[in-house]
Amino acid sequence: MRVLIKIGTGAIGAGSRLDRRWLRDKVGEIAALLRRGDEVLLVSSGAVAAGMEAVGLAKRPAEPLELQMLSGIGQIPLADCYRALFREHGVQAAQVLLTHYNFDTPREERTILRILDAYLSRGIVPVINENDLVNKEELDSRGRFTDNDILAALVAIGAKPDLAVILTNVDGLHAGGEHGPLIPLVERVDDGVRAHASREASPLGLGGMLSKVDAARMMTEHGIDVIVGNGNAALEPLIEGSAPRTLFRAERRTAARLPSAAPAGA
Repeated sequence: MRVLIKIGTGAIGAGSRLDRRWLRDKVGEIAALLRRGDEVLLVSSGAVAAGMEAVGLAKRPAEPLELQMLSGIGQIPLADCYRALFREHGVQAAQVLLTHYNFDTPREERTILRILDAYLSRGIVPVINENDLVNKEELDSRGRFTDNDILAALVAIGAKPDLAVILTNVDGLHAGGEHGPLIPLVERVDDGVRAHASREASPLGLGGMLSKVDAARMMTEHGIDVIVGNGNAALEPLIEGSAPRTLFRAERRTAARLPSAAPAGA
């Protein structure tokens, strides 16, 4: 099975720094997926948080230039952290930095997808992030990328995983907002579903639940099942449905598709 895993700032960040203990556990869970024969594409936020940690900032700046600078600083320790953690499991990781322009140009998109396929065929985990240093659109929240949610969707549409898992700091989509009951299964993303999604993000992030719902709509329209769940839950229970989650069911499914359609709590 090919799985795309998106790690959001709300999951990877602890205040104004990376939560390395959490990240070590999550990399171990990804390595377990690799050992059972799965291919894993990893889309990870966290560069700005790592940059804030490096320079000793406690509050995320509002100015795009400052955020771009922090991202450039933070990409180095973030990539190094992933490299070291995956190496503990005998796994090679590769950094892939993208902007939406890569997907606007068919030739560039084909090149990216060939590279990703080559990494996966060799058991290498591509760690994909938005290139904030040259593209400020994510950072000012007016562009197409919102905390890497839409980036994950664009990668998934091209790379065609069987499943996408978006990890955040809540259990999934809740009816009426974060404090309402969990919605375990969404058959189709429409305006009614979007109305439940908060636009508010974590102090370090950008996307909020709305961007995750919009990313899920993009992926489900292309036949990809999407799970939105809490990063504090282990990956296998999220995938199998024994942990709380929201499963967005693909609109066009294939016979071989995983995971189980039975959502947690159903």
